[in-house]
Order: sequence, then C-alpha cells, then structure tokens
Amino acid sequence: MKLSDAIYTTEVHKRLKNILLLIIGTILFSIYAGLLIPVNNIGAGGALGLSLVLNKIMGIKIGTAQFLLNVPLFYIGYRYISKKFVLLTVFVISMSSLLINNLPKIITPVNLGDSLVAAIFCGIISGLAMCCLLVGGASTGGTDITGKFISKKMKFNLPTVFLVQDILIYTIVWIFFDIKYVMYALVMSFVRNQTMKGVQKFFSAYIQCTIICDCPEVMVELINNTLHRGSTIMDVEGGYSHEKKRMIVVVIQQNEMYLLKKLVSKNCPEAFITVTAVNTIVGNFKEHSYSL
Repeated sequence: MKLSDAIYTTEVHKRLKNILLLIIGTILFSIYAGLLIPVNNIGAGGALGLSLVLNKIMGIKIGTAQFLLNVPLFYIGYRYISKKFVLLTVFVISMSSLLINNLPKIITPVNLGDSLVAAIFCGIISGLAMCCLLVGGASTGGTDITGKFISKKMKFNLPTVFLVQDILIYTIVWIFFDIKYVMYALVMSFVRNQTMKGVQKFFSAYIQCTIICDCPEVMVELINNTLHRGSTIMDVEGGYSHEKKRMIVVVIQQNEMYLLKKLVSKNCPEAFITVTAVNTIVGNFKEHSYSL
C-alpha cells in the first residue's frame, strides 16, 4: 500500500464519517426538539428555548423561530470559527427546522407520561445529537455557536460553557413558563452535559502502542503522515530468540486505534503489537478525537 493511497483512504473515510454523523445528529436533534420537548412539559436552553418562548407568545412555529434566531449568529461563526463550520451549521439548521415543523405531522409526538423520565431521556438524546454534530464539524446553531466561540477563545470546557448558557436561557423561559419547565430542563441539561463528557472521555482515551516489526521506517512514515502522530524507534532484542529488531512506540487516542491496526496489517502483517492504557499525558500532545 502506497503512502499516498493510505492518506487518500483516510481522508475519504473521514469525510464519509462526518457526513454520517451530521445526518444522525440532525435526525436525533429534530426528534428531540420536534417530538419530545413540546409535549412533555420541559423547557430547553439555547435557541430552542427561545424558540419555545416565541412559539408561545407569538405563535411562530418552533422550527421557523429557531432558524430566524440563528441568522445573526452566522456572522460570529463565519468571523471567529470557520467558513466550513458555518456552512455545515446552516445546512443542519435548515434541515432540522424543516423536520421540527413537519415531523409532528408524520409521527405523533411522544408523551412519556413522566416529566422526569422525559427530561433524562431528552438529555441523553440531545447530548448524543450534539456530539454527532460537533464531531462532524457543525452544530445546532444558537448557543452552540457562541459556546464554541467562548470555548475556543477562553479555553473553557465546552460542555460546561453550554451548561452556563442554558441556565441564562432558563431564566428567560421561567418568565413565560411554569417553574416546573425550568426544573426539568435543568435535569435535562445536566444529563446532556454528562452524556457529552462521557462520549468525549470514551473517544479521547489515551493509549500507548508498541509495534515490533521488520519495516519500522515505513510504519513511522505512515504514522507521521496518516495519523499525524510522532513516534519513537528503539532497538530491542528477543529474550528467547535473541534476534535483533526495532520497536516503535506511539501514543494515540482510542478512536485512532482501528486505523493504526489497519495500517500495520496491510504494511507489516508480521508485526507484534501491544496496547497499554495511559492515564495522563503532560507535554505536547494534540487531541485528534472529539474535536469541538
């Protein structure tokens, strides 16, 4: 397998993965916002929370209100985040707004009968939706854009920024809805926060891989250019055979393990690999998973 082929395959795989994540995230968010929130007596944070308020006092459809509220925020995303991020976000907001307005006409909204259960379920669904969209390179707009902007500029944890923003929106929701809406919304926001942190922790887990093979130079070049990771090569000797070989040591993240094993199996099928969990890294290590 040529190096150029490996890089091309990786980029194609990444694009397909991002498209799939955007589709899944948009569908999950639309189900959460169009079928669950309105009928379960739960408030919401972000642009969706303000959309619920506009829907109540002015009769504007939730999806339409969400789209209109996001239009001014596109500039922030374009100016301070990235053009690609804004374009993908515009696509997600447009599609989700249409789905939020029309899903209730196709599928009967689901009243779970217990607002606390609904809040927990909505927190999980919305957390998964936001993870899919953010990893895919977009967002649900609204405070997702401002949250990513604040996180990027001030280096704050993104789920925590979302939580603080939601509390501010909940204060507005409190004025127009019953306090119970806000209480259940806070439960939902907390569950969403923990869901996002759990997903982040799972995919960002650090692992150290040692690879003993006969073609370390080839593997190091592939690791450098495909995974964009540094590595170390050491001379080793077999304890039984006393055969001289070379060992590669590289630290990656959990979501990169599949690609590393694929590269090794195609280029050095005789290689011996060990994987060890790493608790803490101090120094120059770039996060490659769950890029928010």
